[in-house]
Amino acid sequence: MRVVLKYGGSSVATIEKIKAIAEYIVNLKKTKYDEVIVVASAMGKTTNALIAMAKEISETPSQRELDSLLSTGEQQTVSLLSMAINSMGQKAVSLTGYQANVKTVGVHTKSKIKKIDTERIEEYLKDDNVVIVAGFQGINDNGDITTLGRGGSDTSAVALAVSLNCECKIYTDVEGIYSVDPRLYSEAKFLDKISYEEMMEMANLGAGIMETRAVEIGKKYNIPIFVGKTLSETGGTWIMDMNDILEDKLVTGISVTREIIVTTLSKIEYSSERIAKIFSIINEVGLNINMISQNVTNDGMAKISFSCVEGERYLLEQAISRIKEDINCELDYQDNMAMISIVGVGMINNSGVSGKFFKALSMAGVDFYQVTTSEISVSCSINRKDINVAVERVAREFNL
Repeated sequence: MRVVLKYGGSSVATIEKIKAIAEYIVNLKKTKYDEVIVVASAMGKTTNALIAMAKEISETPSQRELDSLLSTGEQQTVSLLSMAINSMGQKAVSLTGYQANVKTVGVHTKSKIKKIDTERIEEYLKDDNVVIVAGFQGINDNGDITTLGRGGSDTSAVALAVSLNCECKIYTDVEGIYSVDPRLYSEAKFLDKISYEEMMEMANLGAGIMETRAVEIGKKYNIPIFVGKTLSETGGTWIMDMNDILEDKLVTGISVTREIIVTTLSKIEYSSERIAKIFSIINEVGLNINMISQNVTNDGMAKISFSCVEGERYLLEQAISRIKEDINCELDYQDNMAMISIVGVGMINNSGVSGKFFKALSMAGVDFYQVTTSEISVSCSINRKDINVAVERVAREFNL
């Protein structure tokens, strides 16, 4: 029996933690699993430190070179972990994304995994090695190192589990998944199970515990994903098919994106081609936007607002620079905003959820602005200062 284990940055932040994980893995291989594959992130805040160094060189560093730089963080971790396991008498080998044959497509810093050729990994497993793969990275058709974006090690782990046909366990510094971030709402309920659909939506809307693409891959290939606390034998949440979950909740959880920028382009002479051009440019630079609103006045002038996370401000600036070259408009930023969302598959067959959500915000004295919905979620932008009161009121409204 085999398993893929993934350890996040906080779990491998120090040499002491790496040694403890190595000991755990060696014991796990002796007692439970014949074959163990490990995916590891960069130690602690290494990725942030590397980005900061790049920004000292250039405010707009080459994305290709940035990928090459960022990939070194995970390489450091997997080498150290391999050394630790070997020192305990268990054979282990570390592999970069390139060495593990993780093939990617897409733009630098946000690539996607196209396929994984597992032949080399299988050879090492047959030779009784623990195989430790650098998460977050791969190689494209040009032979360039690429990275998968924030949280990409989750994606690496699930993709490996699919390719190796085994279960996937994601280990982090929390017990599992809660209905609400316990740091925002201390009475948040622990979730033993959550559907792929709900977890994807919550992750996409700001819940930082899992990466959206990772859950999407798990759903596509029906690979249950376990999320638990590093070195703990208790707790944990299974992400799985909704048909395997018996609970029928109206709303499962709340997601919050703390820092968003709402950008408004106004006094645009309206035409469908002009509006399409704006969003084409946004797509070309790789900017992810989450909420959009558009208004066209009687005199044919349009106003468009859209939001993105603060972490992609550099992409927003690239997009705006290109938009203003082609389109006459006025520009306004609101960078003191946040986004709050409710998520639940129970919304599919129940009406009135939006009304309860907005009433709860109103009763808490929280103003809300842009609104977006899906089949299983409702989101809106609010002032960042109102996050705590908004979360508490909505959580109590839906018994979360």
